[in-house]
Amino acid sequence: MTSAPLWRGYWFLFASTSAAAFIMQIDLAMVARLGGRASGAYAILMRITLLDVAVTIASAAVAAIALGHAQKNGETADAIEKTCALSLALGVATAIFGYFAYPVVLDAMMGDAVAAPYIGAPILWLVAGAPFRVLSNTQGFLLHALGRGGSVLAWKVAEIPAKAGANVLFMQTLGLGFTGCFLAGCVVAAASSFWLWSRLHAHGARKLRLPELAFARSFLSGAFWEALRVLSPQAAMLFSLTLFSLPWPYAANGQRLDSYAAAQTFMLFILGPLITLTRFLAIRLPSSSHEEWMTTLAPMVRVGAPIALTAAILLLFGRDWIGDALYRQHGPWWSVFVACLALSIPIRFIGSIVRGLTLARSAFSELTSVDVLAQWLIAPLFILFGLSINRPEIAYQSLIWPEIVAVFLLWRGLRSAPEEPLGVSWPSKGHVQ
Repeated sequence: MTSAPLWRGYWFLFASTSAAAFIMQIDLAMVARLGGRASGAYAILMRITLLDVAVTIASAAVAAIALGHAQKNGETADAIEKTCALSLALGVATAIFGYFAYPVVLDAMMGDAVAAPYIGAPILWLVAGAPFRVLSNTQGFLLHALGRGGSVLAWKVAEIPAKAGANVLFMQTLGLGFTGCFLAGCVVAAASSFWLWSRLHAHGARKLRLPELAFARSFLSGAFWEALRVLSPQAAMLFSLTLFSLPWPYAANGQRLDSYAAAQTFMLFILGPLITLTRFLAIRLPSSSHEEWMTTLAPMVRVGAPIALTAAILLLFGRDWIGDALYRQHGPWWSVFVACLALSIPIRFIGSIVRGLTLARSAFSELTSVDVLAQWLIAPLFILFGLSINRPEIAYQSLIWPEIVAVFLLWRGLRSAPEEPLGVSWPSKGHVQ
């Protein structure tokens, strides 16, 4: 098997997710033109809707993996209809939670008087769009799993001018201001879900169908563990920032905190392609037999490993230039962070593959448990010790050793795993496999 079709599918997925992130930047730029505290309110709303994001990602991933297993049984249309129905239900539940929770959090973070203009209609339209966001993202991942990534990318690219145009219409032409941004988002998300559903018609999907209890339980269990895995690193990053902000003896000028905060932002950019690789393998491997997995992976490793190694070398030697040119950061607390990040990239490349294999087996709880262990037990120990003695080369071992431990545990789990997927079993023809 050649690597070209696989890499093409990977880049379709990566470009699609990047386009979605770009739309948020458009929103932020247009909201900022409203003046006042609008841009701050938008940023806070995007931060407190982290659960919305986690449910959206988790639902899409679990649905695509379930579809892969269903394809082997010739039940593609059945899996599409059931997973879309469950995704829509999760979106509705997320919207109900957000309607009651987001105003309270916004008040707490901005103050009653300041938050008042941004509560009410804006949040109403924000949560109204949640079911469509969850559903459309699930539909997009299903199409990626079916090898139709080109269609998803074409629509995501079309969404960029559509969202900008809808913002102009609702925010400026109709004079809805801050509320208009979220109304536009709801309208575009709804249009996306209808268009993507029309693409799924070609694969036999005709209507949303409530699944049997066993299927729903398996899906919701997987979505819970995957959402927890999405939320865990975000919370762990905030926790590590808190550790850096503590009044340590050597932290008087705040340089360590500033460097670490900037480096975390840079790390998210660097690790994006590896996170996408995990997602891509997780949704493409389940449709193949276990005997075909290694054959499928081999061409991707042959191409990806040199790329990862080259990126690590460039990052290692260019870290000081990157700090000065892009982030105005210099000194050991920046330089050592990026050096350790560079050294971890080959390990993280292996980790992305191992995680993809683990997800493809539907071992959601196993993967989440290992990642939480690495992020919350091992990494903080290095950070605490390094900060206490002001040694960045020790603190930033938190970028290397937790990943090594996670890869080792996951690989050992894969080697000892039975042939049938664990974690979530997908019903077939009315019974549980």
